[in-house]
Amino acid sequence: MLNQSRTVSVATTRVALVLGIMLAATSPLYAIEQVVRNDSVENFTTTVPIGDFVPGEQGGARLTSPCNGNIVAIQVPWIEPPPGGNPQSLEDAIYVFDGATFPTPGSELLFLEGPLLTPNAINEFRFTDEAGTIPINVPVTAGQQFYVTLEFGEPTDIAGGSASIVRDTDGCQAGKNVLFFNGSWHDFCPIQILLPGDVALRAVVDCQEPAGACCDVNGTCDNNVEEGDCEDPGDTFFVGEDCGEVSCPTPTGSCCNGTGGCLENQTQDFCENTLGRIYGGNGTTCADDICNTGACCMQDGSCENLIGLVCDTMNPTSFGGPGSTCASASCQQPTGACCVDIGGGNSVCVPGQTAANCSGTGDVWQGPFTSCTPDPCAAGNPGDMDDDGDVDLADLDLILQCFGSDVTTAPECEPANVNTGNNVIDIDDWTALVPLITGP
Repeated sequence: MLNQSRTVSVATTRVALVLGIMLAATSPLYAIEQVVRNDSVENFTTTVPIGDFVPGEQGGARLTSPCNGNIVAIQVPWIEPPPGGNPQSLEDAIYVFDGATFPTPGSELLFLEGPLLTPNAINEFRFTDEAGTIPINVPVTAGQQFYVTLEFGEPTDIAGGSASIVRDTDGCQAGKNVLFFNGSWHDFCPIQILLPGDVALRAVVDCQEPAGACCDVNGTCDNNVEEGDCEDPGDTFFVGEDCGEVSCPTPTGSCCNGTGGCLENQTQDFCENTLGRIYGGNGTTCADDICNTGACCMQDGSCENLIGLVCDTMNPTSFGGPGSTCASASCQQPTGACCVDIGGGNSVCVPGQTAANCSGTGDVWQGPFTSCTPDPCAAGNPGDMDDDGDVDLADLDLILQCFGSDVTTAPECEPANVNTGNNVIDIDDWTALVPLITGP
């Protein structure tokens, strides 16, 4: 027994129909459920019950899908004549058949067993199982015809007050109404005598968005994209086409002169190669402030007023943003090793100091990003001219080459200046160096 139906009021149905008409007028329709029907039933006062049926017989409507999408629900208006009072009715099944032929349906597309129908209501079914876990989902294409039929499980007696399916009274449309009895399908229109009309059995179709080619802001094209997924700034949608059939627009963006000037809608090639300017990027505009200058703090703590596109290429510490200035910027100063003078010609290394912090008398800042490993402040060995850790004949040869030199103009001779009485390498330095010889 399929008892997970819900009732839809006539007023609700009328609103849904009007909404569908309004949306059709503003086409295209995107991901909107549409009630597909042949009948014009707006309330139950202008309907005629259809009967009488015996178990196994069917009544149905041949419908046409308005779009590419999926049948997601079936609606069955189930009406009883006055005085009413009928209980719910358990019928055999609801079917959806292929509608390529008339009056005999084609292959079965959907089978709902045991629908439970409530009188004087539009009973809507959205699931194929009693637990309500498997939703109805029958793919259809625009213009495709299909049948919705109800197979009776209980006999009807219209004269006796039985509830049943109904038809409208404003004319029977050819090729759209069927009955199954005596083992075969029949066109329902010729059977009607007075006030002929269309069977009120309906489907709810969830229309999909049309697909096509989508060009993004960079001119890259993707196929089979729904229009709703091609709505980012700079996107261009070509409904029903593929990338081989379209030409994506050439990407454009802002073009900066580097000092705050900006042109819009320029290609990268024209901006860079013809105008000799800086391209702001695909899809950018002058309103993005991408061409305005701002404070650009460098790693060495200095600052320049540049546009962000240039600042970012210089590996800065930070960009203050368009409109900021170096006059008001507080650029972070780099740190490095500081050789702090402790007297006697000696100094110790202190890491992580800015140039401003390493400003005492005799202190020497070693520069940005320097460290105390190896120790830049350690004094070298006197006489170790080749800096190999000892004083040997190789050093003596270099000392002789420095003899008479002034270390202020020949700083490479500083290790030979052992006698610090003057800055010239002389006999006093040689005399002081001889005892320091440690190797051949």
